[in-house]
Amino acid sequence: MPPDGAASPAPVVGAWVACARCGAVQARPPSTVLRCRVCHSELERRTGRSLDAALALSVATLLLLAPANLAPFLSASVLGAERVSRLISGPAELWREGWPALAALVALTVVIAPVLRFGLLATALGALRLGRRERWIGPVFRWADRLQPWAMADVALLALWIAYTRLAATVPTRLGVGGACFVAAGLLTLFTRATLNRSEVWRRIRAQPPWSARRAGFGCAACGYLVPARAAGRRCPRCAARLSPRKSESAGRAAAFTLAGLVLYLPANLFPMATIPIGLEPSSYTVLEGVKDLFEARLLGLGLLVFTASFAVPLLKLGGLAWFLAAVAGRAPGALRAKARLYGVVEEIGRWSMVDPLVIACFVPVMQFNAKLYGRAGPAATAFSAVVVMTMVATRVFDPRSLWDAARRRP
Repeated sequence: MPPDGAASPAPVVGAWVACARCGAVQARPPSTVLRCRVCHSELERRTGRSLDAALALSVATLLLLAPANLAPFLSASVLGAERVSRLISGPAELWREGWPALAALVALTVVIAPVLRFGLLATALGALRLGRRERWIGPVFRWADRLQPWAMADVALLALWIAYTRLAATVPTRLGVGGACFVAAGLLTLFTRATLNRSEVWRRIRAQPPWSARRAGFGCAACGYLVPARAAGRRCPRCAARLSPRKSESAGRAAAFTLAGLVLYLPANLFPMATIPIGLEPSSYTVLEGVKDLFEARLLGLGLLVFTASFAVPLLKLGGLAWFLAAVAGRAPGALRAKARLYGVVEEIGRWSMVDPLVIACFVPVMQFNAKLYGRAGPAATAFSAVVVMTMVATRVFDPRSLWDAARRRP
């Protein structure tokens, strides 16, 4: 397999790209779907992508987030008594109940990060659309890209659906104007990702200068900009990120976060996730008991979704990360392409495990009626959220290129 800096000869001078999964530097042929020649990871997809569409969608999402945060979000009523929530009500109620870490995480992922991400994204894309080429655009787009996993309006959209279905089975429930705007914003976040060609945005910000296959160098971990080996430790000329051929202490840091996630996984599944009224009686449930309740209510599709996001996905993340770390430690040369594909899956789906904590944040504010009819977060909610955060951070700090480096060092 070719080492970093090696590539197959190509007639196109300057059209080169570094693979973020295996580190191979290679020619970028004209193609609608570009895949790495070494690990077969997707490097760029041009079909159905449009910067103008991504700009319009990001601006629309940002505009919708204003009423989503300010207008009534969800309401529930029992015997003439009504409880109305806003988007911030979930974190506020969790804080009042004594779960500050969970409240802060929900506020970050549902209230703060979406506004920041789409504000930065709209600013960067708007500047490019106006023909601007200022140096600040690269760092702004880098931060918008970095916030993407933590801006969970799309995950909260699924959580709202689950919470609404559970509440409506017990008490009259109504989606407010803020909730409707949030649903629209959540859908637009999915369309924005589908239309945004990140590689094209980076080329618009600063084009890659001509490169040679014989030149020793590496790609910026944030934007893929190719730089010579001597540039290590400097700032990327395109996005201003600190340049390094590999992430520092990648395996050790990833192992620490993975181990923390594994330790927290047991209390996250053994203790109650929340208490909700079922048949007008308070009932505590664990992750699997919540899935069982959905199956018993004949909500099979919803039950499968919750089982996948809340039970199967965390197991897949922990198992995948353990496999990667063992492969680096043992310098395993086999199944490198399979590991690269699995890393992409783990990186993409990890955030969707936050659906259960976000469900709790949706129904808790509107289920505060009396001593028998109430909703509260359980001790497992914080532990479960911590598992999600630990595995997301572990995936972020792990450098998949180290899998290929370890295989090359095998005696």
